[in-house]
Amino acid sequence: DFLTKTIRPEHLIASIRTRVQRFRALRSLMVRDSMTGLFNHTTTNEMFEAELGRAKRHGSVLALAALDIDHFKSVNDTYGHGVGDLVIKSLARLLKQRLRSTDIIGRMGGEEFSAILSGVDGPTAEKIMNDIRQAFSEIQHHTEQGAFSVTMSCGIADFPRFETQVQLSEVADKALYAAKNGGRNRVVLVEARVEHRGTHT
Repeated sequence: DFLTKTIRPEHLIASIRTRVQRFRALRSLMVRDSMTGLFNHTTTNEMFEAELGRAKRHGSVLALAALDIDHFKSVNDTYGHGVGDLVIKSLARLLKQRLRSTDIIGRMGGEEFSAILSGVDGPTAEKIMNDIRQAFSEIQHHTEQGAFSVTMSCGIADFPRFETQVQLSEVADKALYAAKNGGRNRVVLVEARVEHRGTHT
């Protein structure tokens, strides 16, 4: 921007403050999901890469949780997309309440979420996510058609048993599918080690 001399100090400060606020607002739009305020897909993956690198350098553990709201299409079909949005927001709010401020929580698209828990091993992450799963299933969503509840499924993979970002993401997704196929409303922690040939056991 160009400011004409001479400028009074208070005008300069006000001008800078306005531009800083505008920059912060634009940056927030770039890294945050507009509906939930969680990190968006791209930012979550970038932060995941950084956290995994830190875990490798420090020899610490890390867990990746992939979450998905069960039967979400039927919620939209039955109650409308506005109510569906409220359900998504309720899970986002619960995740922010129950997880640490240092944990990375992202909305990966639609009703899919991701949580990166640094310094947390697989069994501990399983317990944490099970507590969240239970709490989410107890939330009552009130509509003109009456109240209803929704459940979520979750798959977990942990480092160092799975060493790369791709492996962790693929294995967590496989665990999520296993939770869905196993009846939904459950958390699955992958126990077996990944095969480097590209198959999973």
